Amino acid sequence: MPGARRVFRLVAVDPLLLLVPLVVVAPAIGIGVYLLGAALRWRAYYQHKGVEAPALPVGAFVRYALGEGVAMVTLMWWRVRAALADALREPEGPVSGPPVLCVHGITQNGTNFLRLRRTLERRGRPTRAVSLGVPGRPLAAYVPPLERALRELIAVAPGGTVDVVAHSMGGVVLRMALAAHPDLAPHLRRIVTVASPHAGTAAGRGFPIAGAVRSLGRRSPLLQDLPGFPSSAHLTTIAARHDLIVYPQETCHLPGARTIELDDVGHVGLLTRRAAVTRIVEAVCDDEPAAIVSPA
Repeated sequence: MPGARRVFRLVAVDPLLLLVPLVVVAPAIGIGVYLLGAALRWRAYYQHKGVEAPALPVGAFVRYALGEGVAMVTLMWWRVRAALADALREPEGPVSGPPVLCVHGITQNGTNFLRLRRTLERRGRPTRAVSLGVPGRPLAAYVPPLERALRELIAVAPGGTVDVVAHSMGGVVLRMALAAHPDLAPHLRRIVTVASPHAGTAAGRGFPIAGAVRSLGRRSPLLQDLPGFPSSAHLTTIAARHDLIVYPQETCHLPGARTIELDDVGHVGLLTRRAAVTRIVEAVCDDEPAAIVSPA
C-alpha cells in the first residue's frame, strides 16, 4: 500500500509526527465523550421527571457537539490570546455608555469574554473582566475578588454607574456579592446573566466533593436562601434550551427579569458564537432587547 509506506517514511524522518494524534485526535475524542455523557445525563433527567426534553435528534446533536467542541477549543485559545488582559479597556471611538464588567463561570477566567468585550467596545462601551481565582473552591471565596473589581470599576466610571454580564456561576456569585455588600447595588444599571443556575442545575448531581458544584445543585441551601438582584437594576436572564450544563432552562431565570432563550447553542457556545454574543450585547446596550420570550 503506497499510502501506508509514505506514512512510515515520514515517521521515520520525523518521529514527532507521532504526536499529532495525541495533540489533535485525543482531545477531540475526549470532548466528544464528555458531551455524549452530558447529553445522556441531560436526557435522563427529563425522563426521570416525566417531562419531555427539548428536541435534540441525532443529527442535531452531532452539529451541536461540533459547535460546542469548537467553542471549547476557542476558549482554550483565548486563555493564551487574552491572558493577563482583564484590565479596563476603552473603545477606540466615542464612549456610548457605562463600562461593562464581565464575570466568568466555574473552572474559567476572564479570558472567556474576548469576543464579547470586542463587540461591546465596537458599540462604544468600555469593558473589564475579572478572574475570580482557583476553581473548585466554595462560592464564598469568589465574592471578595468580585467585590474589589466592582468597587474599582465604579470608582472610575462616569457617574459611578456600571453594567455587568455574568456567565454561569458568575451570576450566582454576583448575587452573593450584592447580598453581602448592598451598597454596591445602586451603582449597577444593567445586569445580564447568561446560563446562570439561579435555581440550581440538575447537572450538579453526583459531585459530592466539589464544593462549588454542590452549591449550584437544585437542592442547594445557598441558592434557596440567596436574595435575588436589586429591583433598581434592569435585569435580563439568558438561557440555552440545549444547555447540557445548566438545566432545565427555566432555572436560569428570575422573577421580574426580561428573559431570552436561545436555540442551537450550548453552555460554552453562548460565549463564542457570534449570534449568541450579539444577543448579549443587545441586552446590555439596547433599551428594548428584541425577541423577548417568557420562560415556560
